[in-house]
Amino acid sequence: MIMKYKKYSIILAAAILVLSSCKKQLDLQPTDSFSDANAFLTMEDIQFGVNGAYGRYRTYSNDMYTNALTSDEGKLGLDNAGQGALTYRFQYGSDPTTGGDVVAAWGGYYAMIDQINRVLAKVGTVTATAAQEPRRNILKAQLLALRGIAHFELLQTYCKRYSASEKGVPIMLTSNVLSIPPRNTMGQVMTQIETDLADAKALLPAITAANFSDTVMNKVNIAAYQARIALFKEDFNNAITYASEVITANVKPLVTGAAFSGIWTDANNNETLFRLRYATSADGTLGALWTTTGGQIYIAPSDKLVAAFEPNDIRKAAYIGTLSPGNNYVNKFFTSSRGGRVVDIKACRISEMYLIRAEAQARKASPNVPAGLADLITLRTQRFSTAPPALAVTTPAELLTATLREKFVELCFEGFRFFDLKRNGLPVQRLASDANAAWQTLDAANYRFVYPIPRDETDANPNMAQNDSY
Repeated sequence: MIMKYKKYSIILAAAILVLSSCKKQLDLQPTDSFSDANAFLTMEDIQFGVNGAYGRYRTYSNDMYTNALTSDEGKLGLDNAGQGALTYRFQYGSDPTTGGDVVAAWGGYYAMIDQINRVLAKVGTVTATAAQEPRRNILKAQLLALRGIAHFELLQTYCKRYSASEKGVPIMLTSNVLSIPPRNTMGQVMTQIETDLADAKALLPAITAANFSDTVMNKVNIAAYQARIALFKEDFNNAITYASEVITANVKPLVTGAAFSGIWTDANNNETLFRLRYATSADGTLGALWTTTGGQIYIAPSDKLVAAFEPNDIRKAAYIGTLSPGNNYVNKFFTSSRGGRVVDIKACRISEMYLIRAEAQARKASPNVPAGLADLITLRTQRFSTAPPALAVTTPAELLTATLREKFVELCFEGFRFFDLKRNGLPVQRLASDANAAWQTLDAANYRFVYPIPRDETDANPNMAQNDSY
């Protein structure tokens, strides 16, 4: 249960009393009342509800922001006036004052889940024309996939490294603003996530490059999320299977040159398996998480990240801008034809699949170093203007190190780095030029690798166990 829903239910109850009184005075008809019962009557209503669920997934931008702040890919910019500073210094708690950045995703994803559950409850009963009927299963599948993804985002944010018996998050399959659920185990949550995604795929039609869309859930991008989730679960064989399914589908192959740099200005949607649209600045300005439209740099790329780019790597210019020596800014998501900082969220890209497969090859019970190295070379060949430097990789440990380094560069500011370090039991280690000595390092065993449950939630729900040490 999200505390905000409990508050809303109290407000709603008061509103109902007022409206009931008005109804007696004005003799309003039942059609004047608004509820789930009459909100979803047609397939068009369901589509609007599904659109709303997609819109709520913009909470993913919070993952991008907090991953940059709590890892080694970002640092406080020259114009920073306190934005994200407590988070960057690992001084966050469960209260909204110190923990506002890290607790926000909790309410955002549960709001998304509640929206999904409300629509799911009606998708099977609304009226539809014969022409619309095939849409019923497609919309149901999209909702199931989004619900599984939302539960996964909560799991990796508010829980430890995967262990089936560890504390997970509450599984919510119905809309109930008064519920006070306890935390399910990570294993239970994972089972539900996997069920939702498998059920979604089973309801959807086959996908080809001709009919693939990166703005809705479909068989291919669901498989991409299954690969990501399997890697989190340390189910390496399935991570390879799902990643291979996506790569083999060939709906969004790797590109290079201008075809690659154009991804980040929305000049094209190459390589993107799933994205969240920002039609105008009114919808949101993703790039403003780091740099204002006035040019102030709140959160900058770390010196460690900038130094990680090798000569002739085309990603450096696409990802990193420079105002003056040492004064860098995040060029990723910086501008598009719709305006400054108005750039779509790239929530899932094909390059991640190569990196998932390479890491899984390094970490599975019987490592396959040549196969993993081949995936890294395939990716790197598209990312350099000349032949990429050779990789000295002969052992599983060297393959893992090379893969995580490549992911550090390739997917920076896309919401992965902090989770990757936690998942692999590695510390956050910043350069002295990026951070004061007091917050240069976060040891792998530090409790702050797990973000706190919001205090509003633990106050409102007596069954909600807080994470350790908060």
